[in-house]
Amino acid sequence: MSEQAPVARTVRALQSGAAFALGLLLSAIVLRVIGSEVADNAALLGVLALIATPALSLVATAVEAWARERQTAWLAIAVLGVLSVATGLAFLLGR
Repeated sequence: MSEQAPVARTVRALQSGAAFALGLLLSAIVLRVIGSEVADNAALLGVLALIATPALSLVATAVEAWARERQTAWLAIAVLGVLSVATGLAFLLGR
């Protein structure tokens, strides 16, 4: 049997990003209920954190897989590149 690569950084990146985004979105709800003007900014930051979480976890995957599984690291980098190109196209075409 092959030994599985450690994924502690990837899991930590996903959990941290999700928790951070959830905290911001819950804060935005509370701020909206109390009538604060910063609710929209908190919601925007929450959405951006939620969108950035998978990209950051791909970076974490590439870093932790680089020494043991170079092919996995390159695949994570390739997926990150595809996501970057798709995001850039979405911004250009969305104007």
